Amino acid sequence: MKHVIREWTLEDLPSIQRVLLTTWLDAYVSFIPEDDLRTYFDQHYSLHALEAMLHGAGFSGFLVEVDGITAAVIRNQFDFQEQRFYVSSLYVLPEYQGRGLGNELMRVAEERALAYQVKEIWLGVMTENRPALEWYKRTGFQFVEELPFTMGHTTVSHLIGFKKIQTASPGMP
Repeated sequence: MKHVIREWTLEDLPSIQRVLLTTWLDAYVSFIPEDDLRTYFDQHYSLHALEAMLHGAGFSGFLVEVDGITAAVIRNQFDFQEQRFYVSSLYVLPEYQGRGLGNELMRVAEERALAYQVKEIWLGVMTENRPALEWYKRTGFQFVEELPFTMGHTTVSHLIGFKKIQTASPGMP
């Protein structure tokens, strides 16, 4: 499997939208009605909204292309006020899951977080999204807070957690 990891560009936004919507429908439709998903998606992930994110302070976005197809995306945000680095979104198309693409994107996020001189990465995950929640736990995330998260007319439980990240050892690349 030949793949490339690179930063988002303006031209990537339609394919990023496709990855987001496809993975949302796959992961969330069992506990959030599709109408609510699509309403939230249209409000928060329109091309205009994605373009605004792309140009926002503290934003970084990366994608994985597999044989020229956008297969996975990650969106990160450094919050200057909180001095926290967040993985705001990490999605891998269902047919590419289990190939290590999420791990590779998380490593890129960790490198970006270290550039901000922080020692943790923060994120949120819906409790009903059990495969993602279990994956985050296996990769070292600890969940410390539970909050409501609303999409359309549906509110679900959302866990907030962090993972400590390590700097490279002396002499390591």
